[in-house]
Amino acid sequence: MIAYVYPADIYGCGAYRLIWPSLVLRAQGHTVHIVPPNANTGIGGEVDPSTGQLKEVFIPPDADVIVMQRVTLSQLAQAVPMIRARGVAVVVDMDDDLTKIDPSNIAFQSLHPKTGRTKMHNWANATTAALAATSVTVSTPALLPVYARGNGFVLPNRVPASFLQIEHADSDRLGWAGSTHSHPTDLQQVGPAVARLVREGFHYWGIGPIEGLRQALGFAPDEDVQVDVSGSVPIDDWGAAVATLGVGMAPLSDTKFNAAKSWLKVLEMSAVGVPWVASPRAEYLAFSRRYGVGLMAERPKDWYRQLKRLLTDPALRVEQSAAGRAAAAANTIEEHAWRWAEIWEASYQRERRNRKLPTEVIA
Repeated sequence: MIAYVYPADIYGCGAYRLIWPSLVLRAQGHTVHIVPPNANTGIGGEVDPSTGQLKEVFIPPDADVIVMQRVTLSQLAQAVPMIRARGVAVVVDMDDDLTKIDPSNIAFQSLHPKTGRTKMHNWANATTAALAATSVTVSTPALLPVYARGNGFVLPNRVPASFLQIEHADSDRLGWAGSTHSHPTDLQQVGPAVARLVREGFHYWGIGPIEGLRQALGFAPDEDVQVDVSGSVPIDDWGAAVATLGVGMAPLSDTKFNAAKSWLKVLEMSAVGVPWVASPRAEYLAFSRRYGVGLMAERPKDWYRQLKRLLTDPALRVEQSAAGRAAAAANTIEEHAWRWAEIWEASYQRERRNRKLPTEVIA
């Protein structure tokens, strides 16, 4: 089986869901080609200039499986059945419910079917592509009814095993690894808790940009307090950046979009040894209950109480750090890469059966 993988980006979504698993599979001997997303790569085609409809699609001639991610371009969605008509399997990967993006999110206007870039990029195309695909992989069970109709597989997010080797020094440095651009309503869930803790002398160190941060944390515009942030962090340095936190936060507002969010944020912190407090959303709660790690906080007063517990109790931090590392050890990409290969292989075999071709046994 020869697979060509087309990640949507080279950052979080693309790296965790496709690039890093593909690199592991390639190291194990699988034939997997990773096609980076840029203007000179990707799936090509011939488009009718008068209608915008795809007339012909160009894919690698030796491809058995084409793996796409977050297909929002209309012509790419049109390409899915055309590719399958050649007997090549198409797997579409989705890690968010794009149909439920919050209107305050920067991605809402660019992906709305009525306002998307020239209406060619929108979330309706992702649904069309997924329903036409051989198989669909999603990061949480909540995404299955959105994007799959009997052809879906849940592939939970995992972390690289290298995260487990990143050094973590215990401290009472409080922080959040996120951005108010992509999470415009989440940090506000902590209410005045963080501002109150900073006023009490604890240090806030965020992983991400400063824009909107102080306001979201509840500080007055002219309040003289120290709030430090890292700025943007390259994906290859992300694990080490998260490890600089002594106590981490994973707030998520109670929205339909967040109901389908994965456990990745708390898994990342667990992997690098950061004890954490999180909102009790479905996947965060599932991770906490399954592995006995993490503290939950719903209301601002809960956030204050749980964060202060960790900030003032070094023994609890050490205990939670060890529990987190153990939980993450069971959720590495290296340990679970075979699941990606299994789904891609099953998709390949399904298309061979559809074409009534002889089934080949892959060693």
